[in-house]
Amino acid sequence: MKLPNSFDINEWFVLISMFIAFSVLHLLPKRFPLSISILIMLYSSTIARFADHILAMPRIDLYDIMNSPYYDLFDIFTYVLIGLAGYFFVYVYDLFRIKGFWIAVYIVIWSVFGTAYEWLSSYFKVFIYKGWKPTYSFTFYLFIQSLTLLFFKYVTFIHQNTPKNN
Repeated sequence: MKLPNSFDINEWFVLISMFIAFSVLHLLPKRFPLSISILIMLYSSTIARFADHILAMPRIDLYDIMNSPYYDLFDIFTYVLIGLAGYFFVYVYDLFRIKGFWIAVYIVIWSVFGTAYEWLSSYFKVFIYKGWKPTYSFTFYLFIQSLTLLFFKYVTFIHQNTPKNN
């Protein structure tokens, strides 16, 4: 994996964010089976990678991640962070057993948080916009977080209804 050309403020921002996220993850009590935790993180990272691939590809080129349009180690770290954010999103949802109207409120709150974190990330040059605005991300987050909860419900249902081998 290619290392960044230079170690700038964006790499520091990602490393500090990862340290905080992994510290929080370590402090939280285990809530899900490991398989569900991994699936949620992989799902979140994959959706982000897919969206970035489409929106940052040369013909569209709405933004770059980190210092260049080329993929490097810190791009992977940003997707790890997104996976952790997806896990925290589902963790809090499940912890408080959010239902009904409050699911919509919860998704809006996390979409605002995601948009604010993305704006902060752009300040530290993690995202370099070339036509994209963080407000566009808000709409994307509303949609993706709804799908993330549906995915969580699905994998939880499958896990609970799969016979266990003894």
